Order: sequence, then structure tokens, then C-alpha cells
Amino acid sequence: MMSAILDSLDIVSRRMEQEQSDLKAVIKDRMQIRVTDTAIKDSVDRLIYNHCLKKKELQELFGLSRVTFNSRIEEATKEGIIRQPIIQGRTHLYNRFDVASFMDYMKHPKYSDRFDPINIVVENHKGGTGKSTTTVTLATAAALDLNLNARCLIIDLDPQGSTGQNLIHQADEDSVYMTAVDVALSSVEPDGDFAQYLASGYDHDELIKAIPFQTHLPNLDVIPAFPSDERFVDVYWGQDESGQKKLLTLLRDKIISVLKNEYDLIFIDTPPQNSPILWAVNETADAVLIPVTPREFDFASTSNYMATMPNTFRELPSKGINLKWAKLLPVNFDDKSAHEVKVFDKLLRAAQGHLLSTAIRHSEAFVAAAESNRTVLDIKKSEMVCSGKQFDLAMTSINAVYHQFITEIKQLAGKGI
Repeated sequence: MMSAILDSLDIVSRRMEQEQSDLKAVIKDRMQIRVTDTAIKDSVDRLIYNHCLKKKELQELFGLSRVTFNSRIEEATKEGIIRQPIIQGRTHLYNRFDVASFMDYMKHPKYSDRFDPINIVVENHKGGTGKSTTTVTLATAAALDLNLNARCLIIDLDPQGSTGQNLIHQADEDSVYMTAVDVALSSVEPDGDFAQYLASGYDHDELIKAIPFQTHLPNLDVIPAFPSDERFVDVYWGQDESGQKKLLTLLRDKIISVLKNEYDLIFIDTPPQNSPILWAVNETADAVLIPVTPREFDFASTSNYMATMPNTFRELPSKGINLKWAKLLPVNFDDKSAHEVKVFDKLLRAAQGHLLSTAIRHSEAFVAAAESNRTVLDIKKSEMVCSGKQFDLAMTSINAVYHQFITEIKQLAGKGI
């Protein structure tokens, strides 16, 4: 009887494998049903519309007089650098893609002129700590920061998550549908897509550069994850010591090293587990951000994570010498809860200089944004997805956290020139 049940389960497994969609099919399907979060307003995609800049705001960015600014923007429009603005009443709105083009036209200072590229890994072994929300929110904040003017990339490396897939805004027919794990395993998967591309004569670095997908912002791209990425763990344990060491360094040497020539800030979302995928990611880390909810159970789980983290880095091929910055970030914090304030104070005492003093506050706005696959930075107060008070609470805390975070990252990445 037992054998018959197991044999039938084998058949179910094979049928499910046959029915399983690949990454390309899933992304195409998501692109087709993204109607609710791309509501049209005056024939403009809601995500694009929400980040438009008024003409006056764009003028203030460059610090030019109205006459000089009008002259330059008319030149850029006439030369086809930017398109005609969206007219709404008497207001002229420029979308972020045209803003980016105009900034290039005006030779606005770039992040890369002043800072080195940085790879930020967001991790915590405990699930439900807000890693994905923290990753995409900070990456979006950085991409929206016009004074920073940085090229940002999110790499989703949580096989069970769909963060990266939700962010994809455009996918062309000739897009390369691969994950970072597909590339990392290409040396041991000769029949895999990446290996096949290389065998066909494509250049390794150019393929890596073609993998990211475009989001709703011109300077924010994403590499999604897929459940099949979990095979990295099995492949790793099937290697001898030399093979394991090679797998742990491939992400750093073959992928991140190439992407750092294209992007200034790389944010990596990780799985809630202490596994070979995380070890390979940590081998690439310049900085580690550790979200933690100030509740007793989360504090205990994060304490266990912190007890193993230093030795995990020391046991990497690089011995963790690349790591320059590591901070805990309180998230989903309700400062009206006496219990959470007590745990927050414990975090302050224990982490001291390794705790960001700002916190992402608990707010209904995060839940409302997530329901439409957006960050709180991608919604407008006028959409009324939550109360005005909850929206303001979320925005105030995100802005405070981002300001502290990016200030420390810039101090870390400064070129000293």
C-alpha cells in the first residue's frame, strides 16, 4: 500500500513538472493582468503619472532662472531629447524618463562621478521580517532621488518570492529571461540557457547586461527570481570542496563584477534561510542591512541569526574581507506599543552603532501598496488607498530611514576626490 501511494505521488510530481510555467511565461502573464496597478489617468500609466515632475520642480532641480530654464527645455524638446509635457490644466508634467533624458542633456552630476558602486545585501534568516519590502522601498527611494542620480538594480534571490517579477514594467520579445542563479550555475549546467547562449557565440558580459528588466523608473532595473533557483542548494551539496568554493564565488566574479560597471547601487533580496544561496550572496556583499521587527520573538530569532553571521562570513572564500558596513534596521515598528518600545530599547543597547536610529513605522499604507504590487513611494495621497494619517506616517518614516541609510552609504562609497 505504501509503495503504491509513493508511486502515485511520483506520477503527480511528473505531471506538475510538465504543467509548470517557465519564467518567461509567468512574466508575460503578469504583464497582461497588471491592470489594477496601472490605472490610466489622462492616458498615462498610473505608476508613470505618480512620479511626474512639475515644470517648476524641474527648474528648481537645476537652480536656473525661469527664462534660462525655459530656453534649455525648449531646445531639448525641439531636438527630440524629451517629449512634450503632459498638460493637466495649467500644469506641465514631465515623466521620469524624460526627466532622466533632460538631466543627461544638462550634464547633471551623476552618482558615479563622486562615488563607487556598492552592493547592499538585505538579509535575516527569519521569514516575515520585511526584507522584500525594505529592499524595494529603499531601492525605489534611491532611484527617485534626483540629487543622487544613481543607476539602481534590484536582484531578487529569494526563490520563493515574486518581488522581482512584480516590479517588471516592460518585457520585450527579445528580452533574456534568466535569473542570477541560471547564470551562476551555467558552468555545471551545459544544457542551460546561459550556456547555450555562450555556445552560440554571445559575449558573456553582454549577456549579463541584458538580463535585467526595466521597471517604471528609468534608473531602476530588476533581475527576478524563480522557484527553480532553489536547485542551487542541491547542486552545491553535490560538488566536492573545490566545486563548492567555485560556486560561492561565481555570483561575485561573473555577475556582480559585470553589473557594477552598469549600476551604482545594487540591492539584493535574499531567502529566509542560512543556505548556499545566501553564502554566495554574502561573498558579494559590500554592505548588509538586517531588517528586524521590534517584537520579542523576532528579537530572539534575529539574535540567533547574529550569533552565526560573523562566522558565516569568516568561512566564505573571501573570509568576509569585502564587507564594509552592517546595520540592523527596525521595521514595522509601532512606537505606541509599550512592548515594542521596550524591545526597540533592547536593540539600541545591544546593537549600538550597528543599529540605524531611524525606523520604518507600522502603517496601513504598506499593506495597501503591497496589494497593488507597489511600494508606498509609488502611491499618491490623493489615491486614498489608506487614511491620510497612515500615509503620512509611512512616508515620514521612509524618508527618515532613507536619508540616514543613503548618507552612510555615500560615506562608505566616497571616492575621496
